[in-house]
Amino acid sequence: MEEAVEFASEKTGVRKDFLMGMLVVESDLGRNTGQCSYREVEEGAERAYQNGQLSQRAYNTFIERREKIKGIAEKIGRDYEEVRVSCNPSRYAGTGGAMGIPQFMPDTWLLFEDKIGELVGKDNPDPWVVKDGVVAMALLLSDTPGVTKHNYYAERNAAKMYLSGTTSWQYDWYANQILYWASNYRRLLG
Repeated sequence: MEEAVEFASEKTGVRKDFLMGMLVVESDLGRNTGQCSYREVEEGAERAYQNGQLSQRAYNTFIERREKIKGIAEKIGRDYEEVRVSCNPSRYAGTGGAMGIPQFMPDTWLLFEDKIGELVGKDNPDPWVVKDGVVAMALLLSDTPGVTKHNYYAERNAAKMYLSGTTSWQYDWYANQILYWASNYRRLLG
């Protein structure tokens, strides 16, 4: 993991410790890339929609993402129904499906896919491959102004944007977790 983080940091300018903090929280340093198969997520989303727990808009987004994950899986030689992804949330209406090391939704992965491939040197980067996933994460984080200058507040905002697409105070808890691990992962993980 640390080699991939070093590589991604050099290529994007994102601080290594910040990347490690993100990786601890998002995928337990790549050890947890999802507890559900995509088939389970698909079945759960369809059930939630039929029961009125998932809005038409959310279901349409899910359908669009399903087509995208099919394409991603096909390009990298994986069965889209069997890939491990995040499970559907149990405490709120929504769908799972976050993929791989960076826990990206398929549409987010596709935004960065070409640049990831360019940096890692392959045509079809794979979100479940450590180096590819860490580079993807670093690219997304580097889009927040100030992150590549290692500004504390920029990193807080980048963490919140990573989770929610907003810098709202409602996601301070998440940024706090990330920055805690960024400061302490070496001591705590040994």
